[in-house]
Amino acid sequence: MTSTPQDALAVTTAVAPRAAYRSPFAALARIEAWRFARHPMFLVGTALGVVFTVMALNEQAHQVTSDSLSLPVVALTVGVASMITAYHLTRSFHGAGELLEASPTSVTTRTAALCLMAGVPALVASAWLVLYYAIGPSGLSAPEWMYGPLSHAAVAAVLVENSVATAVGGTLLGIAAGRWWRFRGASAVLVLAVVVWTIGVLGAFSTTEGAPPEWFRWVRLFAPVGYFSSASADYVTVTSLTGSPAWYLVWVITLCGLAALAALLWRSEGRTRRRLVRIGAVTLALSVIAYGLASATGLSQPVRSYPDGHSVVVTR
Repeated sequence: MTSTPQDALAVTTAVAPRAAYRSPFAALARIEAWRFARHPMFLVGTALGVVFTVMALNEQAHQVTSDSLSLPVVALTVGVASMITAYHLTRSFHGAGELLEASPTSVTTRTAALCLMAGVPALVASAWLVLYYAIGPSGLSAPEWMYGPLSHAAVAAVLVENSVATAVGGTLLGIAAGRWWRFRGASAVLVLAVVVWTIGVLGAFSTTEGAPPEWFRWVRLFAPVGYFSSASADYVTVTSLTGSPAWYLVWVITLCGLAALAALLWRSEGRTRRRLVRIGAVTLALSVIAYGLASATGLSQPVRSYPDGHSVVVTR
């Protein structure tokens, strides 16, 4: 499923300006997007996303759930597959180093074109978002009480983060790793690191009883996939968790920006490198601020909601 150096060589022969493109960058971005869209790993991830969505529709057709908020289907399928795809497509360029150096585009420009590949999984994630949110299939629609104090804007922020943002972020992280990591098995290490990071944080804070309140509030959101509601096993109650979904989405977007900047820094030189470093410092500062606001604002304590419409604050 990996791309070969010959694929990268074909790209270099197609970046010369044509009548249909205003610049080599536009041509290169289009070619990279097409390579991404037809990569077997990405196609498998998209197919799995469709399968899991259909399975969820069938399994939940006759019961009320809040899985639209708590089940990151796109992140687990399209997001992970996009990360692996982006890594291998990026690495394919390194096998054609000499010819690429002779091409009319700079290394930073080629990396920027690679980053635009993120638009492909973003489109797939947007289609999933339309299905799960705009269309709202009855099998996965939840009654109003299950969202508790979460506003419609907060619900939308959670869904966008767990679909479009994670798909884009996975792609950009794969490109950054492909630029900087050259050891054997790097793609497996990348996937393992992201999975351990996500499952480790979500597992440690899966309930409101296990962790100290301060840790639950300030550490629970430190993962690329977040959740803001937790339903009981029989769906009799739903607990809305602390934090601000909107600021959490902003934080994830800053992580996407940092991943893109990390990729662009590879072999950048002179004024371009200094500019990227300055932008990276500002983005990192914004990321810290966004995470602080995501943890400090929004709900200050968990709220448990019941089918009859009443809610209680969960104190520990």
